[in-house]
Amino acid sequence: MKIIDRYIIRNFIGTFVFITISIQFLSVIIDISQRMHRLENNQGSIKEALIDYYPFWSIWLINTFSPISVFLSVIFFTSKLTHNSEIMAILSNGISFMRLTFPYLTSAIMIGIVSLILNYYFLPIANKKKNKFHYQYLLSAKYKNKYENNQTISAQISKNEYIFIRNFSKKKNIGKECVYQRFNGKKLIHILKSKNIFWYKKYKIYIFLSYEETIIKKNHDFFMIGDYKIKKLPITPEQLLPEEYIAETMNIHELKKFIDMEKDKKNMNMHLNEYYQRTSLPFSTLIFTVLGLSISTKRKKGEIAYNLIIGIALAFFYIFFVEINKIYSNKDYIPSFLAVWFPNLIYGIITIFFYWDRNRN
Repeated sequence: MKIIDRYIIRNFIGTFVFITISIQFLSVIIDISQRMHRLENNQGSIKEALIDYYPFWSIWLINTFSPISVFLSVIFFTSKLTHNSEIMAILSNGISFMRLTFPYLTSAIMIGIVSLILNYYFLPIANKKKNKFHYQYLLSAKYKNKYENNQTISAQISKNEYIFIRNFSKKKNIGKECVYQRFNGKKLIHILKSKNIFWYKKYKIYIFLSYEETIIKKNHDFFMIGDYKIKKLPITPEQLLPEEYIAETMNIHELKKFIDMEKDKKNMNMHLNEYYQRTSLPFSTLIFTVLGLSISTKRKKGEIAYNLIIGIALAFFYIFFVEINKIYSNKDYIPSFLAVWFPNLIYGIITIFFYWDRNRN
């Protein structure tokens, strides 16, 4: 690796770290000012938020906006090189524009790999911490009531098993009027009814309280009653009543398993969007790096300010484009894979055009 490569990689990553930290610092200040009233209403404090929420929220924010941070870093750093005639000097010494792209792509691949690993495995851990605090202290009164109050469950929990619960409280892990059924093909072979059901989270078991049980066999039916019956089921209350953002809290393997298990449900696009975005966001780092390089190596009057304005406009349009596509996908208007990858496809075409035009000149 040549000196110029190390110089570009070091400054590219250094600028990326500086811009990322600056964005986080500014975002946390703005977010605290907007959420302070809700924190106080839910008996939370800024100190608790700074310890238990914002470090994990920042990880989510860094990862979500890493392609944008990369884009702005490339534009800011490279525009300075262009302004100081360093790019012209490099190209005049026989280094082609394609060769100049190499250290930029190397930096983008390094950032992309870190982002991919973070997305697949570590971000879900941070999201669990973030969401736990959010549900406890940052929900509005309307949504807090909906989250904590009893909900009806009617679900298939395996190929041959079904469960129905009239009211289940996620806060207390207690449900009322439960019916469990197991089939052999189309034939009902086991019914378990109870007045109440309790989820014992520590041991991952269900306790059926004041139960009636019927086992249906070919020649005889067996009927039993009792105060309680302990049973393991292949599903948790979190899976029976998934949060809107439950996909955020699963690593890539857990998310794939969850999607496969829930695939028969009417609209799974919200979870599929999260699954595909785990890969599409890191990949977009490459696109934005090449696009930023192509834009910022053209000399213009006031080029740094001009390039930053163009960069910020393109970056925010990308975010808007992604979010609009996800909204339409959540409503089942467009397939999830297309919704998540289409912005990368469009920006990839734009990047090829800019890169070809810059390489030609």
